[in-house]
Amino acid sequence: MADSESTTADPSRTVNVRGRARAYLDRLRIRRREYFLLESIGSPFRERYLAFDPYQGPGGDFFLVQRWTKSSASDQFLRVLRKLKDDAFPRVCEWQPRDNGFDVALTWAEGISLAEYFEHLRAGRRPSVDPSQAVRLIHGLAQGVCKLHHRPQVAHGDIQPANVVITSHTSRLVLIDFGSAWTMQTTAFRVDGDGHHRCYAAPELQRPGVADGFLADQFSVSVLLYELLTQQLPYGGLGGKAGRPEFCGKAADALSPPSHSSALCKNLPQSLRDGIDRVTLRGLALDPAQRYPDRHPWLDDLFEVSARFRLSPELPPIESALTRVIQWFVQPRRGK
Repeated sequence: MADSESTTADPSRTVNVRGRARAYLDRLRIRRREYFLLESIGSPFRERYLAFDPYQGPGGDFFLVQRWTKSSASDQFLRVLRKLKDDAFPRVCEWQPRDNGFDVALTWAEGISLAEYFEHLRAGRRPSVDPSQAVRLIHGLAQGVCKLHHRPQVAHGDIQPANVVITSHTSRLVLIDFGSAWTMQTTAFRVDGDGHHRCYAAPELQRPGVADGFLADQFSVSVLLYELLTQQLPYGGLGGKAGRPEFCGKAADALSPPSHSSALCKNLPQSLRDGIDRVTLRGLALDPAQRYPDRHPWLDDLFEVSARFRLSPELPPIESALTRVIQWFVQPRRGK
């Protein structure tokens, strides 16, 4: 860092961000470019910043800047970066070594973090997420996760709201932080990276031993789906911590279907409520063997639920019952 390690932006230091003065934390040069570090993002244990380069294209552009200290975790991160060659994931723009580590600038998906989005929801600054949009967003995120596992064969390992951006235009969910990711070839030798959120991490990631990256990421995505639908964490607020020994005895009884906790879901037809509950609860199974075994049935189930929203909707239960009563009164009576 240039002259400060503070995580609070200094209002006396500003940079013009697309016509608006914005305070920044610090400036950092990576090879030919100078990046203005606007805010710390992701895990509090990581040096990750939303950065801005005012000279990158017309009006400047945003980047994700990461600072790494040399360690087995940083070596793991470099192995992952070499495999991220798809535009759906962050790609390296600049990097440079430094004493005992390296700095790297990655592409940024414009929008706000899902953590910030949830804060707006809880504060009432935004309306609750429509179930159809929640399923659509999670289906898109699941497709990205499955692509990550299938082609570059990378497990993310830390899918949580702070590491997911909801984009501004054609809203979708994009993973931005791969600090705990590992390649499938090194699963048996993976390190924990630099931290994960225990409420969103699968229970098996919180125990010693080898974990299946796909099944672990599936659990974390399912926690996000549950939270989008209900604005609550599953298992009575425990999330992935429900699988820990001190909680697992009571955890199973604490998990209620999302349709029971969401007013918007309660108004849906039965077939949609059943579909949402089925795909969410299976992905949240504390036992990895009870989750979807591979990407095909998981994506198929999510697609089926999403597609049902686009079909001609069946009437909700109350309206359906009223319709049958009305039809009974107006239908011709035999013998009259």
